Amino acid sequence: MSAGPIKDAMSALNRHSDVVELALQGVVSVDADVSKSSIAGLRQASALRAAGHDGFRLHPRLRDYLYDHLQMFPAYQSLTEVGSRIAQLQALWSELEMTRREGDRETLASLNDSLVSAVYDIADSIERNLQFMSGLLSTKYGNVKSLAAKVSQNRFYQRQMEVLAIDVNRLEKAASKIEQEAETRRMPVMAHLLRTALLERSMLWQHALSEMTNVIRRELFQTRQMHQAMRHLARADAFLRQQPSWKGFEAELPEKIPDFLLKAALPRLVAHIEPFDPEPDVRRELEALARALPPRQTSKAEQAPPKRLKLVVDEPKEEVEPALAQAQKALADQVSASRSPDGVSLLQWRETSDAALELEAGVWLVFAIMALRGRGLHVRLLMNGARPGEIESQTFYDALAYARDPLLGPAP
Repeated sequence: MSAGPIKDAMSALNRHSDVVELALQGVVSVDADVSKSSIAGLRQASALRAAGHDGFRLHPRLRDYLYDHLQMFPAYQSLTEVGSRIAQLQALWSELEMTRREGDRETLASLNDSLVSAVYDIADSIERNLQFMSGLLSTKYGNVKSLAAKVSQNRFYQRQMEVLAIDVNRLEKAASKIEQEAETRRMPVMAHLLRTALLERSMLWQHALSEMTNVIRRELFQTRQMHQAMRHLARADAFLRQQPSWKGFEAELPEKIPDFLLKAALPRLVAHIEPFDPEPDVRRELEALARALPPRQTSKAEQAPPKRLKLVVDEPKEEVEPALAQAQKALADQVSASRSPDGVSLLQWRETSDAALELEAGVWLVFAIMALRGRGLHVRLLMNGARPGEIESQTFYDALAYARDPLLGPAP
């Protein structure tokens, strides 16, 4: 082949390298940065292909070469396809056999060169795929921003590895058959090439594929476990947010403490008493400490008789119940008397109360839910949809109140 067209193509890529760099990032069109002559020159060198009416994209093989050179791997980079090249290898061998019978030496030499190139291309493609997957596994893929995208990427590469494993098995069978036929037909050079380039390396390829597939399966299993743990954590977080006064579980401790809990020397605990703590035990302890203090030294001025004070007792005034408390009581009475299976909507009931309308809708919902649950009534939250990036929804837009849990059925 003449070197003229190759030199012209390389020269065109060199002259319009800025356009090639833009086309590597996406579709390009004629604008202020890309001239019509640059597009025409790269089209003549077959470096650009049409993409729509006025757009052009980089040749896929040239894109693969640049990715290999720059070590850039997209989030869903497909492995190099090998199945069609195996079919090409078998077809070339069949044509070579037919040409040997006809005695056309020139065509036989051309087919032999094509067959050698196909063998090396297949070996190079498989090696590149294994090197690419090894690099991805060592860097945990990357280029994803969420757990769902990570799971999708794992499944994508798992399917890619399964297809490649099938192709390697096909290649071993096809290369073994061609190698045996080449030995029979006294073609030792071709048989040696198949043994050294494909057959001797197929076992290593299969072992590497098996190891990488196991790593991806383990990643998927760990991701499922992490996804389940995150769901439990989200539910626990939602429960704690909805029950701020909950003090936790009451664990039944064993009578005898296990030895392994007593091995470590715990730091000495120092009690710090809060003077304003309302607990009775704390109050008694403070009173005992106060009685144990030495008497206070008083001066003569302080020993003067205290002034007589007259106790004035105000008449008790009738306390007026706040309007919001009245609204809370009215809501609780209506929920207790309601037997509707649909419950009482707190937002709809708010429209009937002037005191409730003075509060914002969100504040009223929180206030009413806490008040109803404090009276032993059942409240079911109507949740919003989960926001992007969340597994469980953390917000609600309304709540339904019942006299008792609707799952238990009507009251007897």
